[in-house]
Amino acid sequence: MITAIVPAYNEQDRIGATVRAIKRLPDIQEIIVVDDGSRDNTAREALHNGARVISLTRNYGKGAAMQAGADAAAGDILVLLDADLEDTASQANLLITPVMNNSTDMTIATFPVIPGKGGGLGFAVKLARAGIYRHTGKIMVAPLSGQRALRKSALLKIGGFAEGFGAEVALTIRMLKAGYGVMEIPTEMSHRVTGRDMQGIIHRGRQFLAVLNTLIHLNTQGR
Repeated sequence: MITAIVPAYNEQDRIGATVRAIKRLPDIQEIIVVDDGSRDNTAREALHNGARVISLTRNYGKGAAMQAGADAAAGDILVLLDADLEDTASQANLLITPVMNNSTDMTIATFPVIPGKGGGLGFAVKLARAGIYRHTGKIMVAPLSGQRALRKSALLKIGGFAEGFGAEVALTIRMLKAGYGVMEIPTEMSHRVTGRDMQGIIHRGRQFLAVLNTLIHLNTQGR
């Protein structure tokens, strides 16, 4: 069985389309949307479109939301998808197949590069890429990509998800250090890009700090 886990925070305008796209994939039998303390109608929209909804009492962060979904999932393969993918979430099948076929243990989606569409200068991406390389010797194209597929047994063996925005970086490092195969898969997925306004700058700053804290924590564990 395959479970899609969608952490969501204030995504009422996009979560419906994302859930509908996931429902079109015959390999996915369960869709869990984890409403991470949203202040809008994210949970209602997800439920209306056919997802099972887990509502957290406050905004715990992405890592905690994914862990809540994983804890509740019935599937032995977990597909992690962002809430704002909308119709492009249907490309999750590209991530599922290599894991189902035992070609690798975890897949990570890379997105097409669209000139001028990126909202920031890539500091968080560069930090994440450097941190993964330092720990594992592997260079990742999309170190922060939240679109992934992996076996639940592997997630349990590495201790689950780290907290916050650093969850994907920690997941990649722990999977590789545990000897699991990790494969990046080119997709045509797309999602909302934060702009260069103050809100976007704050978001990227928080992401950078979360990745930095995750890497510091992993460095401490490795001593």
